[in-house]
Amino acid sequence: MTPPTGLGWWAEFLAALLYGLVGAVVPVANAEAYAAAIGALHPGAGPLSLNGGVAAVSGLTLGQSIGKMAMFWGVRRGKDLPFFRPRIATAVDRPRGRWRRGWDRGVRATLGLVGNPVWGLPMVLASAVVGFPPLYPLVIAAGASRLSAWGFAATITVGRGLRFALLAWGGTAVVGWLG
Repeated sequence: MTPPTGLGWWAEFLAALLYGLVGAVVPVANAEAYAAAIGALHPGAGPLSLNGGVAAVSGLTLGQSIGKMAMFWGVRRGKDLPFFRPRIATAVDRPRGRWRRGWDRGVRATLGLVGNPVWGLPMVLASAVVGFPPLYPLVIAAGASRLSAWGFAATITVGRGLRFALLAWGGTAVVGWLG
């Protein structure tokens, strides 16, 4: 079988890429629902056949990966951007309340776990594939931690691609089951 060519394949790829970019930073744009719809729209050929939704799954994966890396770098290097100017500290050193101390402990523990060379990337992979822990806050924590950017990018891409392929396959299965 020859790979599909033409405007249809590229249009599907680019639409999914743009939706993936938006869905990576705007939680309301649900990339998982898009992936399931890909499978539902290509039930005869299968979502991952070359004539099916492989263009859309690839575009969605790439868009999500680029968007999550933009968030990662925004957290990691955001303070160095020219439109962020350091402000003069005017805060009064006050004792922190119980909730704030608990929040600070939780943030420190999360940064330590995500930045850990043993647990960081497996946690990102689990989040990218399964969705737990939630990926959005995990990306922010990963950007603030010492996690390798290259390892994060590769893990996000593999994990999201696997998740979207499975969801597209599930969309095809539901359409086949409904008849």
